[in-house]
Amino acid sequence: MAPLFGGLYAAAYGVGGQPLVRRLVQNYGPVIALPVLGYGRVVAVADPALAKQVFTAKPDVLLGGEGVGPAAAIYGRRSMFVLEEPEHLRRRKLLTPPLHGDILRSYVPAIEAATQAAMASWPSDSPVRMLDAGRDLTLDVIVQVIFGVHAAEDIERLGKPFADLLDLALSTETPIRYAARRLGTLRSWGTLRDVNRRIDDIVLPLIARRRANAERGRATDVLSMLVDARGEDGDQLSDNEIRADVITLMLAGHETTATTLAWLVDLLAHHPDVQRRVRAEIGTGGTDYTEAVINETLRLRPPAPITGRMTAEKYRLGDYTLPAGTRIVLLLDAINRDPETYPDPDTFDPERFVGTRPNPYGWVPFGGGIKRCIGASFSMCELTTILHTMLAQAELRPASRRLESPATHAAPVIVPRHGAQVYVSPLSRPIEASA
Repeated sequence: MAPLFGGLYAAAYGVGGQPLVRRLVQNYGPVIALPVLGYGRVVAVADPALAKQVFTAKPDVLLGGEGVGPAAAIYGRRSMFVLEEPEHLRRRKLLTPPLHGDILRSYVPAIEAATQAAMASWPSDSPVRMLDAGRDLTLDVIVQVIFGVHAAEDIERLGKPFADLLDLALSTETPIRYAARRLGTLRSWGTLRDVNRRIDDIVLPLIARRRANAERGRATDVLSMLVDARGEDGDQLSDNEIRADVITLMLAGHETTATTLAWLVDLLAHHPDVQRRVRAEIGTGGTDYTEAVINETLRLRPPAPITGRMTAEKYRLGDYTLPAGTRIVLLLDAINRDPETYPDPDTFDPERFVGTRPNPYGWVPFGGGIKRCIGASFSMCELTTILHTMLAQAELRPASRRLESPATHAAPVIVPRHGAQVYVSPLSRPIEASA
């Protein structure tokens, strides 16, 4: 490890962002000590073998909730995202059914309709800033899926406070307040308190109505299914637990998908041969090549750059011994570009994933282990559906000859610097998707 250079990293990250991470890994190796003010001992890891060790460690040895501490400020302490075992596993089991299988597939018509409505509002003779358009579209989708509403005014009303909460999550204010939390900076955060009050005013009455509705068992919206969910011993989620899970799904299922969509569209606009192959797959009803394109995009541009664990006791990480209370930060972007795993790792090449499944520890855009993103299947389904709906009706052309690069400022999500601006031009002959 290189603590000196780790200290330089900690001082400069706010300016250099994720590109600085990659340069440090290239120059000083895959394990770097980072003494970060307000975060204690931090060790950054960019090695797939060590990532596997971290992801497969026992949950009472490496704490997943403590490892993502700043998220608790936004998601709340009751969020499944920041809970430790065994409570995390209990909540995860109750939240899994709405995001998989037949229920997941039942959301496809709503995703298609939302995409078609969004495209109708985009200009055809000037560039669309896809990061902004994607955020609007994915917020529309996630509100419909969670709350079961479809009227535009209801979607806007229910989505607004969550969009405001997301703005706080993406702001530089959150990590600064978390770092100074012992000074009461989180307790005195009036803006966050106001947003949470507005979310309470919306979500808690909806939960009460669902509980009073004897017919809710027929509904497929996530909120109704959370109200109906029962654990192995028959226990149900409390109102506050459901509220926390709604926040988790709204935030995690919105921004990361929108960001990935923006990167996807930019890459497809600059690789017309790949775009044509995805479009050709639409008429067949297949998704294999489209999913390979998404996987390669997620490899190059994982929406969240890091995930973490906290050592509960002295821990041996590869050749290093870490004291209790060390925050292990996995650099997902660097792990995804490991040259021993991927020849020519900076090149966009969907063929890497055609006919093969990604290496679970060398391809980690959704994290890994028991804390792997619970919405990964939903995200893949949503991205595939949006892409097929878009490309069945339009051609994507770049507004700039150069591919987008990541914004350089430090942030919990890696976004395109210029918002991924593309022309979305109607096809002369739209494609009818196979049933």
